[in-house]
Amino acid sequence: MARDDTPLHGDSADERTGDRPGTEECRREESLDLLRQTAIGRLIHTYDAMPAVTPSCFTLDGRGEVVVPLPASWREDLMDGEVVGFQTDRFDQRTLRGWTVLIVGRSHQVTDPAAVEDLHHRGPRQWGHQPARGYLTVHPEFVIGRRFGS
Repeated sequence: MARDDTPLHGDSADERTGDRPGTEECRREESLDLLRQTAIGRLIHTYDAMPAVTPSCFTLDGRGEVVVPLPASWREDLMDGEVVGFQTDRFDQRTLRGWTVLIVGRSHQVTDPAAVEDLHHRGPRQWGHQPARGYLTVHPEFVIGRRFGS
């Protein structure tokens, strides 16, 4: 698995080694490389204390952080400093082969005006190709990648 050797939620090292038939765990860098193959994922967060999953366009910056545009309907500070997840995958519907990557980390609103302007020009597009209201970055504290059908 592409994360520290620290067990998550009490799982043992034996449970994390990819012993399931057809499942192969990916190293951190391989998982980040897989993320670069797609432009749409799911931001996993809370909204009014309830779990929420929001489809989102994204890019990876040079530090491996996920950059997500904020929809115009969201408050800019909605998830600033919150622990969130970001997940994306690619599967072949016929063979059921593919991969999935989950990043868990703390989100931060991009506030530097030069960085925001740069993201408006080269960053991820918002749905409908509308300009983004702002941007969040998600620092990958845990990166969990798996290939299926290998």
